[in-house]
Amino acid sequence: MLNGALQGLVFNVQRYSIHDGPGIRTTVFVKGCPLRCLWCHNPEAMSGRVEFGFLPERCIGCLECTRACPHGVHGVDESGKRVIRRERCQGEAKCTEVCYAEALERLGYYLTVDEAVARAERDRPFYETSKGGVTISGGEPLRQADFTTAFLARCRERGLHTALDTCGYAPWPALEAAARRADLVLYDLKHMDSATHRDLTGVPNELILENLARLYALAGRGQIWIRYPFIPGKNDQPENFEAMGRFLSKLIGSGSRAPLRVDVLPYHQLGQSKYRKLGRTYALDGLKPPEKAAMEAAAEVLARHGLEPHVGG
Repeated sequence: MLNGALQGLVFNVQRYSIHDGPGIRTTVFVKGCPLRCLWCHNPEAMSGRVEFGFLPERCIGCLECTRACPHGVHGVDESGKRVIRRERCQGEAKCTEVCYAEALERLGYYLTVDEAVARAERDRPFYETSKGGVTISGGEPLRQADFTTAFLARCRERGLHTALDTCGYAPWPALEAAARRADLVLYDLKHMDSATHRDLTGVPNELILENLARLYALAGRGQIWIRYPFIPGKNDQPENFEAMGRFLSKLIGSGSRAPLRVDVLPYHQLGQSKYRKLGRTYALDGLKPPEKAAMEAAAEVLARHGLEPHVGG
């Protein structure tokens, strides 16, 4: 809270986004996530506090960071080699303020609900012409449930189309409150086997599937888009998308309304460089994006179950 105003910790407000719902959108990315997906392309979103990124090729060795940080995060060893002790970082990011070479980057800053809405409203003409709107994503936005719900509610009051992008691993009251303020929910399904889901993401999937069933009963298929990240060798087995098709088909049942949309999204390597910046190892180094034919085969299976698959490019 800032002077009584609700704040959220975000790491990016991306304008002109075309992958987070219909039309042209502004996507607010918040920090904090309960999952640790092996392929995560936003590793700076995992932690729920301010962090810093380091680009060694930009460092000029001025050591201003060592003087700015009161916790001894930055220093040099006996041989004069630069060392970073990230475990000491308290999230103050004072080092980033004195780095003239921009080798250090602050990852995370606070916005009030009003500030976030004001940023979103900048592109209202684009939303109106493209039938777009505003999406809140992450990380997992329900890790900051109060901020997320208030932001969605305020955007809707302003006449903006709202979307919630969630992994579904959250208490149902938090998901329900946010979903009631969202015109659309983008809902991740990563693997249908709970043990494998735990291996890939760090958590089981029972809560995710339970929440999806409750959400569908609340919102209906027109207000939910399933997002299936297609990761070669991890969740691209035929038995996985067969199980997904059966689950979703049973979930929606029969009816005359449009089928439930499922976006089959290809794995990409765009997030790898972020891990180096955070001093972390990327678990899927060397993994190549999937062949489109393999994604189309999965889409065919989903279509046979009465779903509406969309293969991403």
